[in-house]
Order: sequence, then structure tokens, then C-alpha cells
Amino acid sequence: MIMPQHDQLHRYLFENFAVRGELVTVSETRQQILENHDYPQPVKNVLAELLVATSLLTATLKFDGDITVQLQGDGPMSLAVINGNNKQQMRGVARVQGEIPENADLKTLVG
Repeated sequence: MIMPQHDQLHRYLFENFAVRGELVTVSETRQQILENHDYPQPVKNVLAELLVATSLLTATLKFDGDITVQLQGDGPMSLAVINGNNKQQMRGVARVQGEIPENADLKTLVG
């Protein structure tokens, strides 16, 4: 899946302050990852956070290939994974079993 045009990654630099950073929006890719699944909102939030982290990581590192960012645990969300490559192509999935409260935090989700 290619990073759609509405997703953006911008690098910035404040030379006089030795500050640099990156700003990323991944709305389209997030939608594509979630559109075929009926995840509870807390799981959607974790996948979105992993998506942003993976996007920033793949943009920062100089490499050819894939990077996988993965959470595993014994909680009701036993797996959350985002795979990205140096071309900013992302995909992801979560494995959910059981009920997840709407206000579940990461510790509750993963265990």
C-alpha cells in the first residue's frame, strides 16, 4: 500500500537553535489500515500511534527494506503490528480477543 498523497511528511530545521524534527500526517494510510476491521477505539488509537512511530522511524533511518514495529502481550489485544519501508509504504493489523472497554489504556490492552 503506497502512502497516499494526503499523507505528508515534512522535515524542518532551526539552524540557529540546533533543532530539527519531522511532522507527519497519516490520515489516509490510517483509514486504509482500519477500513476492513471493526476494531474497538482503543485498538484503533494504538495502531495509529504505531503508524506514526513507524513512519517517523522509516523516514529517519537510511536503509533499504522493511521495518516492523510490534506490540505483543497477554491482554485482549495480543498483537499490534505496523510494517513500513523506506518508501513510506505502510500496512498494519491487530489481533483482538474478548471485550475491550472504551477507556482501555495500553497496559489494559496488552497486559
